[in-house]
Amino acid sequence: MQFDPTLLETYHTLLQTTDLQKAYQEWLRMFRYLRGALEQQLPRYRFQGSVNENGMDYAYFSFADSLLKKNGLKLVAVFVPERFQLEVWLSGVNRVAQCRWASRLGSCPPPMECSSDPARTDYLVRLPVEADLADGEAVVQAMKHAVEQLLALLSLQ
Repeated sequence: MQFDPTLLETYHTLLQTTDLQKAYQEWLRMFRYLRGALEQQLPRYRFQGSVNENGMDYAYFSFADSLLKKNGLKLVAVFVPERFQLEVWLSGVNRVAQCRWASRLGSCPPPMECSSDPARTDYLVRLPVEADLADGEAVVQAMKHAVEQLLALLSLQ
């Protein structure tokens, strides 16, 4: 198996000439804090055990209460490194549930974005979260607000 030597050298250079490793560790500390704080402040929800990192495409953790779970839905806190953006996603527990809900949801107000193909995406609706990532409590409150906005789309409450 062959690997791209230019990309490997770029990574090596970044590690030697920047604080990439420390910056990543700090970001991960913030995202883990977010998960723990949301778990404490949203006690009716069950949270996935850990933060999942997906090859720097995005990192996430999911959570759901009994009503969401019963309806085949979950919420997902997501960080998209490419855009350096936090988001909250409303997702199906699987693609079948997600497609079933997509046909029921209809449109969503901006800045929410409905999936154009719920059979191929990991979300039904995604909502960007605006907050200063250095201010942990502000991030937690902004995420909670985004959760409330997404839940308002559903007629489950």
